[in-house]
Amino acid sequence: MTEPHWSSHIARDFTRLQYAVLKKSASSAKEAIIIIHGITAEFHHHEAFADECLRESDIYFPVLRGYDQSPKRGDIDYIGQYDDDLFDFIHFIEKKGYEKVTLAGHSMGCANLLRLIQKNKSAASEYLFIAPFFHPTLPVYREEATEKSSDRTDVDYTVFDKKVMLLMTLYKMNFHQFNDRTVAEIPDEFNKSEKLTLSFRLLASRFLEKIPPELLKDIKDKVSIYVGSEDEVLLHDEFQRYVKDHWNVDVTIIQGTDHNHILHHPQLHKEWAGQ
Repeated sequence: MTEPHWSSHIARDFTRLQYAVLKKSASSAKEAIIIIHGITAEFHHHEAFADECLRESDIYFPVLRGYDQSPKRGDIDYIGQYDDDLFDFIHFIEKKGYEKVTLAGHSMGCANLLRLIQKNKSAASEYLFIAPFFHPTLPVYREEATEKSSDRTDVDYTVFDKKVMLLMTLYKMNFHQFNDRTVAEIPDEFNKSEKLTLSFRLLASRFLEKIPPELLKDIKDKVSIYVGSEDEVLLHDEFQRYVKDHWNVDVTIIQGTDHNHILHHPQLHKEWAGQ
């Protein structure tokens, strides 16, 4: 496995944000792939993604604000800050001179991609969605999807759904004083403590409030979507129909893999590299 190289960049508010270079091509790569992690970072799975990737590219992994070892852990400053951070990071990578920048998302990271696409459909040359968790209200996820913690899977997090719904109602009524309240617990892999608690404004900054039915239609040639046949979060058949009906985009099912291991399944990388 390639040893990741850790570095940092300066966001627009002058905060130093961490990122890892997961893969650096031996030759000068023309493509940069930026991969956005889910509600849990699953860093070792993303390292394995880079090792399996067949594209001649450099691969970058930005650690989202609030997940890293900054003082304000599990929280951000305002709803929508991830959009600003990610556009800043894309610009930072573009300045390195790549001919092509590809944005990839895993799980909830795909919801962040939808937010970027809504603001700028030309944010990247290509979009890769892996095991997407687009929005918790879509009827394509298992009922227990926000409370996945069992011995049979490494998908481990808890979202307090009723609390999220209450705080979203208050937010829409312009009561913002509760935006820092905890709404989720995840493993804290960047600080090695037992749990990291996530605030409402952090979680709300990862999703669109409503997903436009036309959002991906006119960029579908730039979009690839992959889901594992054994995904513990997604109902892959329902998800496949939803995406086809709403965006006329095909979803490829990778057989014999689940929500996290799909990141480094050889068939995914063979299919994607062959497009």
